[in-house]
Formats: sequence, structure tokens, C-alpha cells
Amino acid sequence: MAKLKIEKLLNLLAGCIALLGYLPLQPYLDPLPRYFFPVSLMGAFYLQRTGRALPARLLTPLSIALFLYYAIGFSVNRLVPVTGDLLVLFLAVRLLGERSGRHYLQAFALSLFCLAASSLYEISAIFLLYLLLLLLLMAVSLVLLTFHAHDPAIALAPDQGKKVLAVSVLMPVASLPILLVLFVLLPRTQYPLWHFLDATAGKKTGLSDRVQPGDAASVTEVKGAVLRAITGRLPEDKLYWRGVVLNGFRGDSWVRLPVPEELPPVQRGGAVLQEIYPERSQSSYLLALNTTRSISGLRHDEANDAVFTSRRPLDRKVKYVATSVLGTPLEVKGGIDRDFYLQLPATLPERILAKGRELARAGLGPPERMRLLEAFFRNQRITYANTELPVGPQPLDSFLFDKRRGNCEYFASSYATLLRVAGIPSRLVGGYRGGTYNDMGGYYLVTEDMAHVWVEAYLDGVGWQTVDPSAWALGSARRAASARGISMYFDAISFYWDKAVVSYDLDKQIALVRRAGSKARDLRLPAGFLRGSLALLLLMLPLAAFGLWLKKRPASQEERVLRQMLRAARKRYPGDASGEEGLFELSSRLDDPLIREFAAVYGGAVYRDRPLRKEELARLKEIVRELRQHGP
Repeated sequence: MAKLKIEKLLNLLAGCIALLGYLPLQPYLDPLPRYFFPVSLMGAFYLQRTGRALPARLLTPLSIALFLYYAIGFSVNRLVPVTGDLLVLFLAVRLLGERSGRHYLQAFALSLFCLAASSLYEISAIFLLYLLLLLLLMAVSLVLLTFHAHDPAIALAPDQGKKVLAVSVLMPVASLPILLVLFVLLPRTQYPLWHFLDATAGKKTGLSDRVQPGDAASVTEVKGAVLRAITGRLPEDKLYWRGVVLNGFRGDSWVRLPVPEELPPVQRGGAVLQEIYPERSQSSYLLALNTTRSISGLRHDEANDAVFTSRRPLDRKVKYVATSVLGTPLEVKGGIDRDFYLQLPATLPERILAKGRELARAGLGPPERMRLLEAFFRNQRITYANTELPVGPQPLDSFLFDKRRGNCEYFASSYATLLRVAGIPSRLVGGYRGGTYNDMGGYYLVTEDMAHVWVEAYLDGVGWQTVDPSAWALGSARRAASARGISMYFDAISFYWDKAVVSYDLDKQIALVRRAGSKARDLRLPAGFLRGSLALLLLMLPLAAFGLWLKKRPASQEERVLRQMLRAARKRYPGDASGEEGLFELSSRLDDPLIREFAAVYGGAVYRDRPLRKEELARLKEIVRELRQHGP
């Protein structure tokens, strides 16, 4: 029988260990390290097969050049991203070099540092899986390195190889008692380690009690979880999660001022119950579906504008039960303080004042004025975007009349301001829009990138009516309605991980260890358990890689075909098709008959809230093929 070559097995294990260090960090990397690593890994396997390696006189200057490249743009705010990028780049360079015991150890250490760097962004049950796999493979590799140090060309007989591998696997298993002790003694946090260092420059998505359009030219989307709400599946247009009401101005910013003394609102309609598990934060606002009727299970205060706040920051794991009434106005018996909700900032652009006064002078009732204002927004053909936002002394004026580009803060602020100028009381509501439904766990996952601002307008005899002016934008993306495939199971595991492990206090930890100890005394491992466990762990590695790929894949066939068309358009019209504008705006500017037809078919279905029919999807795919094949 063929002997087991130690060096060949070490090379394979080194590649797997490096991949385990890279994968959890990959979503947060810059393009250079993100693509350089897989190319380097494939190059390393090729060099190993041919028995060659790149010389140190080439790799050392390359490492120095990469370090200097990132050092030029270094700042304290970018300490975490730069550290992760450099670790991956150094690991990729190390794989291409000489393969000796010292160099193997350097690659293992860099892989472990890369995995540790991913904890600066997120800590989840998947991190634990990567860590266990990496430690297992490193234990096997370290044992093999002892043979390699004696003779790099050594080869073991099959029975000897099995014994070596069995001993290597037993090493991390023997460390389990130490892990249990550390589980009791060491504190755990829902926050990524050293989270305060990851202060990305610019503005980030998320709930805020201050809205000031124009204070940043771009907004960085943060994907972290905000809450999980156990409830039944709901229509997508009902997924507004109410947090805070901004009812006045401080300077040119919308803020929350003391609420006028009014009677509590009356909410009519069927109630929806939610069991909500918020992530830890310094905020005290209790989120629930719009609009919230009541909250129980947590000490809180309630304002008469349906805003609920905890009496202490949500800096620990909690849960509460919320009851909401969806899609109905908030009636206020006895009316509201109209003067308060008609206040304007000290200065407003002339064009905004003129438009609002034009509506006020039209002699129409508030509903008609609101319809005219909606028509005005639609006719302006404003693009929804989080980059290249209007800034300067008059950002709302630029948003409405010049640049015509902005996010929900611009839409809501300008619409509510115009309502007030037109004599209609208004206020902003901050929260989240959308949610990913997990069929396995029966809950909605709401993430920071779903942060949203909308408007409430007061109509006599009706009450506070919800209006979302962002829905009138070009290119406004719809939220995915359900988790699919492996990502659904991963998030459910993460959810129960948080409930069962991260949120444990010391008493629960000790109780868990006592129960585990009592059961361990009666534990008997079946024959072949270790071999089966090793096979299962090795099987999980490609599944984890497949899960990461699936998470980045577009959620629906409509999103996939649109993305394919935009890629084809960029190749067909280099520099003219950025993908940042609306679909109809792109087709009109390029004046391409294929793109015009694509926009007509796609918009006739998706923008009217229905899925593409089979024949429509087939025609769109055919258009994409034609765009790829023919020049303009």
C-alpha cells in the first residue's frame, strides 16, 4: 500500500488552515486582499505540485510594499480594517514562499490571527465552528511537523499514519475540560472585541434620535443585527418597526422635543403580538411594529406619541412582548397642538418655501394638498442612494431641485418640511423598514442596514397618518422577505446561541457545568465515534464555504437578472452605466433599444409589486445575452 507522505499532507493542511482563517474575514476585506488570497492559494498548490517556491528576495519586498501601501492611508479610525487586510495579505504571501517548519508555523499563526481579527467585526456560533476546525487541523499539523523536522521526505505506512492522526485528534478533545473551566470563568460579550476601534469614517446606518440631511456625503451600510421578533409572517408593506418620533427642530436638524400634553392616541384594529429579542445597545428605545399599542415584560415609559423607552439602556440581553396595530392612523381625542407641529427651522431655502406656499394657497383640503405633494415628488424623479449625497448649506434644496439624489432622511425631511409650510402638521418617525423572515425559527431578523425614516401627517378627523415618501424614489430596493437555504439555519443557530450561551449569567453558567459534569460521568462513547466526528468536522468545512457564497447570492430571480443586465450594460457602455441611477433613467440616457425593452418588461412587473412571469423572465435573459454579444 502507498505510504503517507508527511510533506504532502502538511501542505494540504496548511492550505485548509489558511482558508479557515480567511473565510470569516472575507466579507470585511478590501478588494485587494479579498481577491489576492484565493489567487495566492491556488498558486501555492501549483508551486507545491511542481516542487518550487517563490524566493524570499521577491516576497520580502512585496510584503514591505503592501505594508507601505496600507500605511499611507492609515488612521486610528481604520485600525481594524487595515489590520485585517494586512494579516490576509501577509498570509497570502507566506503561502507562496519556502516550506520549512518555521514557515509552516508562521502560516498557522497568521491564520489564527486572521480568525481572531474577524471577531473584531462579529461574534457568532459560526466563529466557534471555524475556531474548532482550525484548532483541530493545527493540532494534527503540529504533530506532523515533529516528523517533518526530523526528515522532510519521511513517509509513514498506512497503519502508522492512522495512529498519528488518531493521537492528533485526541489532543484537542483532551482540552475540553479546560474549555469548560474557561466557559465559567471568562465573561462573554455580544459586542465584537475591541469594537470601539472599528469607527469607520463617515456616517453609518442605524437608529438615531437626530436627523440632519447634508452632514455626510455618504452613508456606510452596517449589517449587524438589531432585533429578532418572534411573530407570524406579515405582508411586506406592514414591516415598519417604530422606534422614535422626531417632532421639532434644533437648528436645521430634526430632533425629539418634549411632547405636548395631549390625550393618548386611540388605535383601532386587530392586534399583532411580537416576542422581541433586541441586541445589546446604548439606546433605550423599544422597537416594535408600527404602531405600538403596549409593551410588557420590561420596565418602561410610554409617551403619548406611541414611543416606548426602557428605564435603562438596553446594554444587556433582554426580551419583551409588544402588541401593535398595523396600518391604521393614530387618532387623538381632543386634537393636537397644531402650532407645535407646524414650527419651521429658522431658515428655509426659497424654492422650498415657494412650493409649500403654493400648495397652501391652492384652496384645497389637506388630503388634496398631500396628493399634489406626492405628485411633485414623483415628477422630480429622485433617485434613492446612500452615496454622493447632497451636502452644503442647503442640502434639501439641492436634493429636491438639483442633484435629485438622496436617502430616506432626505425624502422624509423634505416632505415633512413641505407639509408644515403647506399648513399640515407633520413629524418624522425613526425605526427600521423590512425584515428577513426565518421559517425555521419563526421570527423576523431586522438588521442595521434596514434603518429608515418616514413621516406622519395629521389630518383632522383621521389622526396621524403614516406616509413613506421614500417609496416614490427611483431605484428604491425592496427588502428580502424570507431567509433561504443554509443562511436560515445559520441565523437560527446564532439566535439560539445568543439565548443559551451569550446571555448566560454566572449562576446559569455554573448550573450548566454541573449538569454537564453529572451527565459526563455516565457518558459512553460508541465505537467509531472519534472517526465519525472527524469525518463530520471535515464535511462542515465545504458547507461553511458554500454558506458564505449563498449569503452573497441575490435573493430572487428578479434581482439576479437585473444585476446581470447592469453588468452587461457596463461592459457595453464603459464609464456610462454606473448602476447608481434608476432603471428607467439609465435606459433613457443610454437610448439603447434593448435596455429600454428590459426596463419596460422589468418595471411593468417588479415596480407594480408582482413577480416576473416565466415568459417575461425568459425574454429578459435573452436581452442580457444580446447585450453581451453585440456592441452599441
